[in-house]
Amino acid sequence: MKFFRDTDSDTLIPYVLTTGLILLLSAAILPVVVLMFLQDLLFFSHDHWSFIRPQAAYQGFAAGMVWLSLTLFSLLFTKMYAETKRKDYKLAGLHVVLLVLALPLFVLSIYHYSYLEEDSVHVNSFWSLSETSIAWNDVTAVTRTVETNTSRVLAYTFSNGDAELTIPYDSQDYKTARAISRIAGQYDWETIDVFKDTGESLELFEEE
Repeated sequence: MKFFRDTDSDTLIPYVLTTGLILLLSAAILPVVVLMFLQDLLFFSHDHWSFIRPQAAYQGFAAGMVWLSLTLFSLLFTKMYAETKRKDYKLAGLHVVLLVLALPLFVLSIYHYSYLEEDSVHVNSFWSLSETSIAWNDVTAVTRTVETNTSRVLAYTFSNGDAELTIPYDSQDYKTARAISRIAGQYDWETIDVFKDTGESLELFEEE
């Protein structure tokens, strides 16, 4: 905090602008690389049939990067304004707090995942740091969320009567598709389809 308060804006400009721009421009790509590395490092197990990284995990990590970038820019511009007015800079503490607030977004994003095993499904929701699991033997209902216009499966929800766990589904995710097919064939559940309109459409015919 003392560093931000006592350092003049001319000294901060190259560091803050470079760091802020890198964070902002890489927010669309870097979360994919970082989350894959950290989640594999922290949670990898040979027992996993499928490990699923929800889209919200990437979005949360990207939001944290954008938050850091905007906070750095705010720090620089408010400090420049204070210097032009020849006033003492009093917002250093606020910006340090704002920078620290990005940390929970990164942690929550890293701990947001789902995975399937031979005997159970596990989900760690975005706002939690602990897993919830349901054994396949305890599953009493299975719901499949289907996109209305395209008939594309978006998610599966498993319930044991006391809790429900939803995992995102992508047919291009081979491991998850194979695991779901294998588990459904083994337990022969009756699956209920719930249709959801996402605004997308599947064009079966093209006009000439």
